Amino acid sequence: MLPQPPNNILLRDEEQDTSALQRRILALSEQGYGLRNNNADFAKKYVAEALELAEKIGFDVGIAEATFVSGVVHCCSAEYNIGLRHLAAADELFATITFPQSAYGRCRALRWMGIAYRNIGMSVTSLEYFNQSLHFAEEYFRTTGNEAFIGYALMNMGDSYAPLGEMEKASEYRRRALEVAMRSDDNELKSQALWSVARSAEFHKEYDQAYDYYRQSYDLRAQVADYLGMGTARYGMASVLEKQGKRARAMRIYRTLWENFKSGMSGVPQTEAFIILEIGRLYIESTKPHRALPFLKRALELTQNLNIQTILGSVHELLSKYYNNAGDFEQALFHYQEFHRITSAIAQRESKQTVQYFRQAFDFERAQKEAEIYRLRNEELAAANAQNERLLLNVLPEAVAKRIKSGETTIAERFSDVTVLFADIVGFTELAAQKTPEEVVDVLNRIFSAFDIFSEQYNLEKIKTIGDSYMIVGGVPNPCDDHTESAAKMALEMQETVRLLALSMRLDLAIRIGIHSGAVVAGVIGQKKFSYDLWGDTVNIASRMESHGEAGKIHCTETVMKRLRGKFLFEERGIIDIKGKGQMKTYFLMDIVS
Repeated sequence: MLPQPPNNILLRDEEQDTSALQRRILALSEQGYGLRNNNADFAKKYVAEALELAEKIGFDVGIAEATFVSGVVHCCSAEYNIGLRHLAAADELFATITFPQSAYGRCRALRWMGIAYRNIGMSVTSLEYFNQSLHFAEEYFRTTGNEAFIGYALMNMGDSYAPLGEMEKASEYRRRALEVAMRSDDNELKSQALWSVARSAEFHKEYDQAYDYYRQSYDLRAQVADYLGMGTARYGMASVLEKQGKRARAMRIYRTLWENFKSGMSGVPQTEAFIILEIGRLYIESTKPHRALPFLKRALELTQNLNIQTILGSVHELLSKYYNNAGDFEQALFHYQEFHRITSAIAQRESKQTVQYFRQAFDFERAQKEAEIYRLRNEELAAANAQNERLLLNVLPEAVAKRIKSGETTIAERFSDVTVLFADIVGFTELAAQKTPEEVVDVLNRIFSAFDIFSEQYNLEKIKTIGDSYMIVGGVPNPCDDHTESAAKMALEMQETVRLLALSMRLDLAIRIGIHSGAVVAGVIGQKKFSYDLWGDTVNIASRMESHGEAGKIHCTETVMKRLRGKFLFEERGIIDIKGKGQMKTYFLMDIVS
């Protein structure tokens, strides 16, 4: 056998061939991208080597590609600050490259920025990036005939519309993405698009079709040993089985997925959180609920460390349910309040976190080039008036406050259809006589603070509190169609909060709630101290429902019952005498129809 030349000579010969070195750089980036989900550490090493070599020979395409893959790998490791910075840099680098390579690079970089923002719960921001990605994908298609990236952008847009509650739009974009995928030779796109439409079918309770789509997605991913993709598809299959009542089969799949995760077949941190959350939830609903706690505690630890707020809220909700069933009402109340705090915060976080991430990840000049700058500018322009506006909004609805700021002096309107809710804390007067002033205020503050969160969550307007009584309205000052349903949901939340607080603090408290729907007059009274209030028969009847109700119950008129029949469970109370109204047939709202 002839002696082989030393490795350093072979390497020197290879480096002399620029074309071969460029191919090696791109191959290293491709390897890093392929390992993004299964072995992030190796992926980062490959990308670092690719970037070092590309910078050494001044290979612009290689630098942009390695920077892009580095951003993707960091995002897949939930390191979003670093990932977004690298992706933004890659987008700038791709913009300097000749067409169509620039369109190819930018549509991918912008798409992954959208994925990152979607994963941290900023769906509106993600849609802006997916729209930009779609623009470059269409440019690339017109030049090369490659339609795959249009499919990815459409699919991602559908997946971002879903958490916003825009399910019709989500289904339409997902359907269009699948059509593109089926015309493509890109099996990764096909598998992802199938998974995406499966989500829509599952939402619409088309379970057989959803299961089939998940299974097809699994088969395609299995062909290339995409373990994360296989796990995601099986997760969907388990979800469908569970909804079909096949819980034992669903549990087997979840346990298998978790074992695969622990064995290192998937390296994405949030994957474990999703899986063990479902295992915990199934155990809570099983004959062995005690087995749920270790899984839920692990899910809590993971989601807190990764700051995945959407999953963290679900973890608190399940922990509240677990502790409530176990009789630990103090812990149940804590997690119940955390669940609602996080749910409310997510709804308000979009604009705030957009600014935060841009300040952390990009310099100000870079941020000006992106759509989010408009939100940043609006914040800066509004800063001078923020204090006055906060004070005004503490006592008036936002829409009414704007009218007063614009110069209106008399605000009075008639609303033909609203829902009014009155609540009174039963036993609070006795409690106030037994506790110190500080203790009394603390209890009432905890209760009403929770109620304030609920009112924001369900788009209801707090009118006032008087002592231990609380009044809200739905459909004022902004008319809407679901105000009765929202008031009913909030009433159930109020009932549960007071129940848990009373149990955890060993207090003899309950809540009495009354609800009625109809017409009201609303307006602002006062000059130095503004007050927004309601008047009319509807207000009086809602108040009578509360005062004629029972402790721990939600007392409703027949009008409310007829509107919510089929969605909520009611118990007929019968015909009773209502002060000032005579005899009325009333009902107790019991629960939501499961």
